[in-house]
Amino acid sequence: MGTTRHRLPPDERRNQIVAAAGTVFATRAYDDVSTGEIADACGVSRGLLGHYFPTKRALYLAVVERLLGAPRLLAPAFVEGATVEDRIRQGTTAWVDKIARGRETWLAASGFLNSSLDPDLARIVDAYIDSMSDQICETAGLHEVRDDPAVRAALRGYSAYATTITRRWLTAGDISREQLETLLSSTQISLARRTIPEVLGTD
Repeated sequence: MGTTRHRLPPDERRNQIVAAAGTVFATRAYDDVSTGEIADACGVSRGLLGHYFPTKRALYLAVVERLLGAPRLLAPAFVEGATVEDRIRQGTTAWVDKIARGRETWLAASGFLNSSLDPDLARIVDAYIDSMSDQICETAGLHEVRDDPAVRAALRGYSAYATTITRRWLTAGDISREQLETLLSSTQISLARRTIPEVLGTD
């Protein structure tokens, strides 16, 4: 007797497929995964999988977009007397808290940030990095210069640095959480207080 699949609304079914496929792609290389395996992991037939995602690549891109498009942390609220340094440290702690809670998801998502990218993946990654850069500008009080090319370049560099040392904290375990937060916040403070003003000639 065949397995009865529960009929879900299209959007819910699509989200279910993307979430299940994300688990598969997080543990297996793209070329090593077949559409049959993905369909089994998603609990759907190959035909239904093909209805939502005509190709494995289309599903893969949807998985990456879901991982990198997760809701962002809001910048810390302005509190009377709080300094930029206070806000950056508070934002860093909240960000590390979020990553610690969703360790496997973040590791899977961050794996795309420093890899060789084709144009479609590059578009998704660029949108993610731009969003994170905007959040840093909001936290560090860099609203007025957020669109300057030098500022964007500096923040993209910081994103790569933050990704590298955070992945090391999660995988190698040779730095403590306290050390991680110090590295992240101190570098961001230096960017906001010294490096960016110097580059822009506003120090």
